[in-house]
Amino acid sequence: MRFAAKEEALVNAKTDVLVVGIFSGPKGMDASAKAVDRKLKGALKDATSFADFDGGLGKTLFVPATGLAARRVLAVGLGDPAEFDAQAALRAGACAAKECSSARLSSMALIPFRARRMNVRDAAAATAEGIGRACYDPGIHHTQGKAKRPKFVSRIQFCAKSASELSLVREGARRGEALAEGVNFTRDLINEPSNELTPRILARKAKALAKSSPLLSCRVWGEKEILRREMGGLYGVGKGSDEPSQFIHLEYRPRGSQRGVKTIALVGKGITFDTGGISIKPSANMELMKFDMGGAAAVLGAFHLLAALKPRIRVLGYVAAAENMPSGKALKPGDLLRMMNGMTVEVNNTDAEGRLVLADAIHYAKSQKPEFIVDAATLTGACMIALGDVACGLMTEDDDLAKLILDAGKSSGDPAWRLPLQDAHREQMKGHVADLINTGPREGGALNAAGFLSYFAKGVRWAHLDIAGTVWADRAKDDNPKGGTGFGARLFYSIAEKASG
Repeated sequence: MRFAAKEEALVNAKTDVLVVGIFSGPKGMDASAKAVDRKLKGALKDATSFADFDGGLGKTLFVPATGLAARRVLAVGLGDPAEFDAQAALRAGACAAKECSSARLSSMALIPFRARRMNVRDAAAATAEGIGRACYDPGIHHTQGKAKRPKFVSRIQFCAKSASELSLVREGARRGEALAEGVNFTRDLINEPSNELTPRILARKAKALAKSSPLLSCRVWGEKEILRREMGGLYGVGKGSDEPSQFIHLEYRPRGSQRGVKTIALVGKGITFDTGGISIKPSANMELMKFDMGGAAAVLGAFHLLAALKPRIRVLGYVAAAENMPSGKALKPGDLLRMMNGMTVEVNNTDAEGRLVLADAIHYAKSQKPEFIVDAATLTGACMIALGDVACGLMTEDDDLAKLILDAGKSSGDPAWRLPLQDAHREQMKGHVADLINTGPREGGALNAAGFLSYFAKGVRWAHLDIAGTVWADRAKDDNPKGGTGFGARLFYSIAEKASG
């Protein structure tokens, strides 16, 4: 895909498809849309008036381009101008790209979708991101029938009114393209079959990512180092597999003097496949447990974005990667684990493994003294029941950190919803023969899990994101095909960007 920008009236662009944004209501056409309509001798207004097109957000309608240099015109609904924001621009861009791609058209020209209160740069970024996210093919291992695979629009031209606007449009388009690439990189990780993304392969991908930018670095602890460091949670979960566990350290360090630069830490659950262990899951849909490394994918995706967009903040990333498998070596219900922070845990359910690997990772991240830690994990079915696929669950007792994350979720399009973490949730995780148990009552399961993790985050600002319901889509949406959504990468990046000031 190639994005370009040109100082040119939209009506003069030579392209397969001229994309025109139209708001709902009687004054839905802006000056550029009216110019296109004049060239078409009123055909655009007539078509959108008589067809089932009311300017609703995401609605589309092709119109013949008689008299224009373009082959077709595509009207795209932008909805109510009073409600139009960056996420609406993203969705409109995605719908335009999806419609053009379905028609197997190669190029499109448009003006960034925006309402009056939006600046041109942000509008271009959101529109470009939507286009890039819609042009994603999850068929990463298809070998047959490639001619029938989706053909996506590949050349996108943004039109600008002036030289000063052109500079802003180019800057925004570059940002939007980078954001889409980061999300699509994250989707690829989630969509990978588990035999193609073992803990060691995930570690190699992290190293390859770090080598792609001088601002990134990566090191990995293997099983021996995990044992030497007494990471009992990570080692215990992974010991049932023939694939050795890995602990991945990533660092993003901005250019220039580090004086006054904040440091934050991001932590991701990296269970590359989860059978449930001895507490084995039902066989139905178990193949989807390849996405149990969605938190790890979000961390790697965030670092992809950090390297591309270069905010002035130091970011540490930690991924606890393992397979949760049943075998003669596997954890058994009732086994005791000694964690990195010295606490003991009685494992009463081996399918509650994510909190065990996260606990060690959070404790290690805390030892590096960041300003705050945010972890992301596909942790509980309970959070899926509570919030569905609409938002991830946010659990923290730090109100300022909660606000930062909620604001980041709103601006990134990866929304979070705060759930009430309280002392009672911690109390329920206290053990009988050990300090802690790894599962509490079924009621409030997502909060009990966060209560467990909070024992390992004492003394540091910390927030937990349960992304179990948001990392996978069972059906296609405007900007996302069925499969991995890439959720969390944009949220993590936005957290870092906002924390940088």
